[in-house]
Amino acid sequence: MGKVLVFDVDGVIIDVSQTYHVAIKETAERYIGKEIPLEEVKRLKFRFGINNDYYATYAVIANKKFRVPEGEIVKLSKKCKNAVAECIREKFNIPLSVEEVTDTFIGIFEKLKDRERLLIEPFVFEWLKKKGYKLGILTGRPESDLLYSFEKYNLLDKFDEIVHDDTLSDITLKKPNPYALKYTLELLGADKDTEKYYIGDTVSDLRMAEGYKEQYNDRNLTYVHCNFSEDHKRENLRGDITFYDPEELKNFLLEL
Repeated sequence: MGKVLVFDVDGVIIDVSQTYHVAIKETAERYIGKEIPLEEVKRLKFRFGINNDYYATYAVIANKKFRVPEGEIVKLSKKCKNAVAECIREKFNIPLSVEEVTDTFIGIFEKLKDRERLLIEPFVFEWLKKKGYKLGILTGRPESDLLYSFEKYNLLDKFDEIVHDDTLSDITLKKPNPYALKYTLELLGADKDTEKYYIGDTVSDLRMAEGYKEQYNDRNLTYVHCNFSEDHKRENLRGDITFYDPEELKNFLLEL
């Protein structure tokens, strides 16, 4: 079969710096009771490596209000993955439920969601499909958020398979667990001989891709890392291929 490409959404296809990141900031501020600079919020999210923004928000609150050290959150992020918020709550006896923070976040995000901006236009995906490549989405976005944005930007029919946060019922297997990537690739019909690409932008994406290669003994996967934002450029994470501008990525995809 031809090439298989799996895309993350936030920070790769859609710029969420004025939506999800602002929602983390405003939600955390409600519980902390004082302003947190957006740059600090983004620094913490990327340092923690927490894919789910609800849980990233809980981690920011744990750090800023309940004095949980950054290093402890990083350790729990690696150990607990998608259960990280509950791990933080239990280990440090935080008197605030993950569900309450999640509900607050959702209410704030609904008022911000139309601020997002498209980074890769539909014609790029149309071109890849014309070449016979299989395209997939693997995202931590809930289904409702994903459908809203993809319908708005005319992206829904551009992908052969979409795996969102509500696809896998077992929380321990969701992104960034390497199983989520394996599951998505299998839906697309890929095997170990298939030329495969995963395009992401965070440390959790990088860990997932590397974890997939190790756990499933499959080195025929190229991890493409997107350092588009200034925060990501400062982190300077590297993939097998690294891009610093959406135009670089688009040119790469159109020449595949």
